[in-house]
Amino acid sequence: MTTTPTDAPASSTARAISLARRHRDTAPREFADRRTFQLQWDRRAITAANIATALDVGVDAVVVRDDPDRQHGIGTGTTPGDLIEVTSEDGRCWYFIQDLTGFDPLWGWLLLGPCPFCGATAVPVARIAGLADLGAHLYPDHGGNPAPDQFHGDPGHHQYCFYAPDHGARESHLHESSGGV
Repeated sequence: MTTTPTDAPASSTARAISLARRHRDTAPREFADRRTFQLQWDRRAITAANIATALDVGVDAVVVRDDPDRQHGIGTGTTPGDLIEVTSEDGRCWYFIQDLTGFDPLWGWLLLGPCPFCGATAVPVARIAGLADLGAHLYPDHGGNPAPDQFHGDPGHHQYCFYAPDHGARESHLHESSGGV
């Protein structure tokens, strides 16, 4: 006998309601303000559709919300970056940020994962453009792929990590204040 999971909505109506609840639970402020900040909401909807297409998941498996660690902009004109959560059919969650170094930031992402040095759980560990890249990271054939450049200096690292932002500046300051040369 084949059974269907009870939490997997079948109709578009049920999926839409389920996704609205998930957005409301995951990012209540962003969901409540979606009409006030229409352009941001639209951009996030496009991001969700693009990454869903690239990873071959339903758009209802993607939630885009404010990134608590990363800001974009200059000075007082900064805004939170996007933290993209993708839930697979088996319930596993992957977290991504946009790769702003590419040709089109709507089609390239950085997978977040653990730092092997400080144990932080959400630093850029792989550049992902599609399902094959994710697969190559999850099951490397040739010993893995190097971390993207954005791994170095990412604000997701713990402050004491060698790869944390301003680590070198802190080390110099500690060295100078201890009387070292």
